Amino acid sequence: MARADSQVYTLASNLSATGAAVQIRGGVYMFMAEGTVGASTISLQIQSPNGTWENISIFNNSVVLTTTLPYAQAEVMLPAGVVRMAATGGAPSGLYSYLAGVG
Repeated sequence: MARADSQVYTLASNLSATGAAVQIRGGVYMFMAEGTVGASTISLQIQSPNGTWENISIFNNSVVLTTTLPYAQAEVMLPAGVVRMAATGGAPSGLYSYLAGVG
């Protein structure tokens, strides 16, 4: 059974690059991203206990990545820890991203 977290965490607010690290409580979430992505790839990442940033994989081991915004991914189960929205390549602008607890 996954725990509930009723918080909404802001991962990016009008950014053109990767967002800051955000501490979350863990549970079931919806990942949302919007803005102009250009040729960039947007992903949700979690920091391992060793400090490495890793893309989060869900459903059938697919990685949560998108080059089309707006985007929302439901039922992302995460442990307590540190997450961020990563933007790689291209020239993104006006990026907003949230992790909303389903609780």
